[in-house]
Amino acid sequence: MISRRKFITTGLFGAAALATAGWLRGPHAPPGNASLRALDADAQAILGAIVPVLLAGALPTVAETRREAIADTVRGIDFAVSGLPPGAQEELRQLFALLALPPARLAIARVSEPWNKASEAEVRACVDRFRRSSLTLLHSAYCALHQLTFAAWYGNPESWQRIGYPGPPDLAA
Repeated sequence: MISRRKFITTGLFGAAALATAGWLRGPHAPPGNASLRALDADAQAILGAIVPVLLAGALPTVAETRREAIADTVRGIDFAVSGLPPGAQEELRQLFALLALPPARLAIARVSEPWNKASEAEVRACVDRFRRSSLTLLHSAYCALHQLTFAAWYGNPESWQRIGYPGPPDLAA
């Protein structure tokens, strides 16, 4: 069980880290899809690296179809994030800003290359560390990324055929 003191200390450290990342924020990734409403280029690069790891085994194997499926999932995440309350959107912006910042990317995520060039093995190790982390900030980041990714993937009718789901029943009949 986590003590109240450790919880408060972790929360304060996490808030300070996120605020610093937001303050130092700058584009660290090449320009992304400008039509997205809530995700900037850094967030798109991070998600472009994380989505294939979280959806391992569910994505198509043909390269072009795989790229399209990943891009569709990132668009779905953007749609979901744009519908969140402003406070939650800001927390996600701060998370992406923190993960995009090179010193933080190295220290926290332990990803040595920019996200758009990171190896899948390195990203998988990062995701696994976040998932197993005892730090509330990292575990919460994993949960948010996992839930957004899976909601975007399984909420997309394009993915239903791959899992054998015929779609929702027709209630008008």
